Amino acid sequence: MKKLIRFFNSGLFLLILFLLIEVLIILFFDLSLNVVLQDAFKETHPEAREAIKIITYVSNTLRVVFIIFAILIFFKIVNKFEDPEFKIPWLVFIFVLPVVTVIFFLIFADHGLPRKEKKLMKQYYTQTDKIFLEEDKRRKGFKEELGEADGAFEYIAQTAHMGVHKNNRVTYYKNGELFFPALLEGLKKAKEFIFIEFFIITDGKWWYEVQEILKQKATEGVDVRIIYDDMGCNGTISSYTPKRLRKYGIKCFKFHPFRPILSGVFNNRDHRKIVVIDHQMAFTGGINLADEYANDIVRFGYWKDTMVKIEGSAISNLISTFMANYNIASKKVEDLSKFLDYEYPIYQDEGFVMPFGDGPGGIDNALIGEQNYINILRYAKKSVYISTPYLIPTYQLMDALRNAALRGVDVHLIVPGIPDKKMVYKVAKSNFKPLLETGVKIYTYTPGFNHMKTMLADDEFAFVGTINFDFRSLVHHFECGTILYKNPCIKDIKHDFEEMIYTSENIPTSYKQGFISRIICAIIKLISPLL
Repeated sequence: MKKLIRFFNSGLFLLILFLLIEVLIILFFDLSLNVVLQDAFKETHPEAREAIKIITYVSNTLRVVFIIFAILIFFKIVNKFEDPEFKIPWLVFIFVLPVVTVIFFLIFADHGLPRKEKKLMKQYYTQTDKIFLEEDKRRKGFKEELGEADGAFEYIAQTAHMGVHKNNRVTYYKNGELFFPALLEGLKKAKEFIFIEFFIITDGKWWYEVQEILKQKATEGVDVRIIYDDMGCNGTISSYTPKRLRKYGIKCFKFHPFRPILSGVFNNRDHRKIVVIDHQMAFTGGINLADEYANDIVRFGYWKDTMVKIEGSAISNLISTFMANYNIASKKVEDLSKFLDYEYPIYQDEGFVMPFGDGPGGIDNALIGEQNYINILRYAKKSVYISTPYLIPTYQLMDALRNAALRGVDVHLIVPGIPDKKMVYKVAKSNFKPLLETGVKIYTYTPGFNHMKTMLADDEFAFVGTINFDFRSLVHHFECGTILYKNPCIKDIKHDFEEMIYTSENIPTSYKQGFISRIICAIIKLISPLL
């Protein structure tokens, strides 16, 4: 039932629906007009001729209207999209299925923020930019220490409006079994505020335990705020959860609540995972608040995912990132100074850390997550380790992977051994051959489903976050991540990758997908940027 509900809420269902509309319109235009109606009724029903004329006039008018719309949208497509990956599919469909494309384009083509949300973000940036200017001065003082990694940090600073932080303590959790007990322990220490943001929250052991702590903390006067994605939690928790939690003094909101109207905003899901506890600690990574992430429930074999805990000034980045979406969900912008004016402890002999947020189409009209991955790949000179659950990268990201291998970097790419979505996995496998041909080593994680989105370059530059190698994460969703440079915890990330590869199956360079599968995948790849 849950899968059925999610399917009816998906862009794929709407595309199928519009295709059916296209077929009905074509039948109306062509079959019913001059052939069926006239041949069937002109002899036996002379009185129907007037009705036929009216129908013919209406249908021809509609045809002209759609042609005009198609021409206007054609020029809009040519001018709107710089990236061929988005431009070419729209142009193909506008010629092949003009009616569907006109409707689909009007609803889904703009994958950026709606006007009201842009206004809120503008007010939010008015506050954060003042803080960012000070952080940017500090970052420039780190240029020499960051060395060749400075460009990647500079990019995040300029696009995500976040600062880089030094001497923060970072703890790496290689699975949910380690993360959830640490989360509960941290929540119990809260004295001022708790911020929680997840794509998925599921009724079960860990959510019930978290809820009880939050209720207790709210009665103690702690400012508890929760936002969760409404579509992500469709069928996993009660739709009355915000109302129920507010009775305990907890400020809880659904992000982009689903309503039965056609709007591209429903593609803009909140895929972030953030927990901030006072100014003491913050957690972020790929783990949702659900029992399968701790392997208390087995769904697709062993569920592999990662989180990091940050202690120090970089917590301010995650406070800012959380508040951006909290403002959207609550429909108002709050004063951030009460949360950001704080003197954090300094942890000596730690490296650099920079948490950041990304938004649909790039909040600053930049695909931040995509370019961050590309920047790390370009930084690498010796080796790169990557784990991603979905391998449907943009052309630029695919090109960066291949180029890294071609210039001699030892690229290791780990994908699930047991996928959660079989068709998506089939499309992912269609990318194996072009990567293997350039020397990329691909592994399938035999124990189960690796949901982690983690990258490590040259054993010193790492990323842990929520961003998948697919269009939904790279283009449509609100995401977050953390880049780490020369932190002690990077050795734990390297060890984790080595353990994963040890238990994974290496895909041979002779791998080849079947002909039918290649045809199906080619079609899906064509439409994937549109969904």
